[in-house]
Amino acid sequence: AKPGEKVAVTGYLGTAAAGWEMLTKQLRFNSEATACLKEAFLHPYPRITEGQLLVEQGVKTAIDISDGLISDMNHICKASQVSARIDVECMPILPTVKAHFEDKAHELALSGGEDYELLFTGSTEAIDKVKTMASCPITVIGEITTAQPSQVTVVDEKGKPVKLSKTGWEHFTAR
Repeated sequence: AKPGEKVAVTGYLGTAAAGWEMLTKQLRFNSEATACLKEAFLHPYPRITEGQLLVEQGVKTAIDISDGLISDMNHICKASQVSARIDVECMPILPTVKAHFEDKAHELALSGGEDYELLFTGSTEAIDKVKTMASCPITVIGEITTAQPSQVTVVDEKGKPVKLSKTGWEHFTAR
């Protein structure tokens, strides 16, 4: 990833994590919401076609979101020796997740993981081209910066840092 590139994602974030919450906490929702969230968690849809579009448009940096957006963005930043600024208000979250997890929707989208949507960086032009060809939403959620290498900062609509209770799955910590 290079400073000045935009950070974007495919699809919607936090849906699989919301499904996990629903299933493990035995939450009850209407049949449509239940089916949507259960399907997102149990059968994530791989974005193979979109990944091919990214390659065709010259995108060099991408990862699937399995550990959570912030955790996977940290992988990109560390490997590229850059930082990223993520705008929490730009996060693409399904209305179903917002409706049933209103206080937690952003946290699920930022740190939930298991969505297997693609997180990538690229020029505005490349992302705009992918948007016109992709069969799913493509959303710009931030930008690659040079401030303090390997740091991901999440900001609110006023540009102020957002504190996160967790950043995603950590593979080598005791649970």
